[in-house]
Amino acid sequence: VDAHYYAGDTYDFYFNRFKRDSYDNRGGALKSYVCYGMNYQNAFWDGTRMTYGNGFAAADDVVAHELSHGVTENTSNLVYSNQSGALNESFSDIFGEAVDLTNTGPGYGGNDSNGVRWDMGEDIPGIGAIRDMMDPTRFGDPDKTTSTYYYCGTSDNGGVH
Repeated sequence: VDAHYYAGDTYDFYFNRFKRDSYDNRGGALKSYVCYGMNYQNAFWDGTRMTYGNGFAAADDVVAHELSHGVTENTSNLVYSNQSGALNESFSDIFGEAVDLTNTGPGYGGNDSNGVRWDMGEDIPGIGAIRDMMDPTRFGDPDKTTSTYYYCGTSDNGGVH
């Protein structure tokens, strides 16, 4: 239920602010697949739908992040590797958090305390935040290219950090 509800919130965010009709701007159906894999702890956009490991759809910013990958895919020619892939991820984080901050009902991010205001996934049950946009190093992500966390090598997902 959360995945469907939060996808609707994200649709409304894009429509009300940018007059965008779904991820493809042609009214594309918002499809979500939840409880993907018994121990899968992540979420992804596969080009046609959002897929969530257990609990990940309970966070509105995660749902908005994944749907935003669809928007980026349909509005840019970014290749999902290296720095363009990192930009793709950052756009999804930014719009995911924007949706989180503008949702104001009970349990929504618009009511978040300052301590979690820029956290991604703070509402994931049993896991909590997975990234911190105010202090990326908190979760081992680089805050600048000179950071000790900045890594380009064989196990960095093609440069997508």
